[in-house]
Amino acid sequence: MESIITIATVLTMYFNAANDVNAPYLYNADLENGVIHKIEVYEKKGDNQMCAKMEYRYSYDEQGRLTTREVVRWDQSMKQWVNDFRHTYKYYKNGYNMETSKWDTSLKVYDLPMEVTLYREVAPSVTSVKTFRMNKTKDDMILTNSLLCMEPLDAVSDRLLAVR
Repeated sequence: MESIITIATVLTMYFNAANDVNAPYLYNADLENGVIHKIEVYEKKGDNQMCAKMEYRYSYDEQGRLTTREVVRWDQSMKQWVNDFRHTYKYYKNGYNMETSKWDTSLKVYDLPMEVTLYREVAPSVTSVKTFRMNKTKDDMILTNSLLCMEPLDAVSDRLLAVR
C-alpha cells in the first residue's frame, strides 16, 4: 500500500504550510536530520505580535513511518501547552489504522479511541476506508463512513504500460 504516512510526508506538509505567505499562522519546526519531531503554530496578530496557538508532536517507528501525532494547545491563562488529542497509527500488511483519542484532563491520560479509521488495500490501486466512532456509552464502535478510493485510470494504465 503506497499511502503510508512517512517522515517525508510530514516534512512536505510542513513546507507546504510554512510557505503560504498569506496564511494567518507562522510555523516553527523542530527538525533534526530531516525528521520533524515538533511543529509550533503561532497566530499573526495585527500589531506585529505572535500568539502561540498549538503544537504538533510526531513519533516514528524504525521504518520511518508516523506512529503518533499529538496535538497540544496553548492555554493563555496557565501559560503552558495542554494536551488536546492524539492520532495513533498502526500498520498492517495491507494498510493501516488511525485512532483518535482525546485527552482526559481529570485522569491525565488519553482516553480510549473515540474514532478509528481503517485504510485497507482491497485490490491494486483500490483502498477501502472505513471510519468507526465510539457510541455514547463508550462500549462499542459504530460504522459512520465507508468508501472506496481508486487511483485515476490514467495513472493505473501508465503504470501497467511501464511494466510491459
